[in-house]
Amino acid sequence: MSESTGNNGQTVTEGDLGERELADLRAELDTIDNRLLDDVRARLEVCTRIAYLKERHAIPVMQPRRVGAVHDHAHRYALDHGLSPQFLHDLYDLLISETCRVEDLIVATDELRTNGAPVAHAGPDRVLVQRTAVDGAADASVD
Repeated sequence: MSESTGNNGQTVTEGDLGERELADLRAELDTIDNRLLDDVRARLEVCTRIAYLKERHAIPVMQPRRVGAVHDHAHRYALDHGLSPQFLHDLYDLLISETCRVEDLIVATDELRTNGAPVAHAGPDRVLVQRTAVDGAADASVD
């Protein structure tokens, strides 16, 4: 292992330099992860506003053409940037699934507030949280 003397006269090994470089790269990755998490949160906030709009205008929550367009965009992006199309497809499946869950909660809560009855209009693979009028407790169920 090579050693060198740093500016302050201390001996610095290659291992020390490697650890510093690794720490710098991890800090860079943490910054990127924080931006990614902020962007996911921002995406869900926009989707929440979309859900309220859909509810106000009686637009169906599930929009298969939109889902297809989002997947097509991610596929093209993957190909253009040397990423795995399957990875981005799977990632967007997760994002879309969470968006649908949030939209279903908004619609269910709004319908409960309006009608006082549980909602049972989601598709077969959608999870709704229903609240009972008595205690307000959440009960997740698959329709």
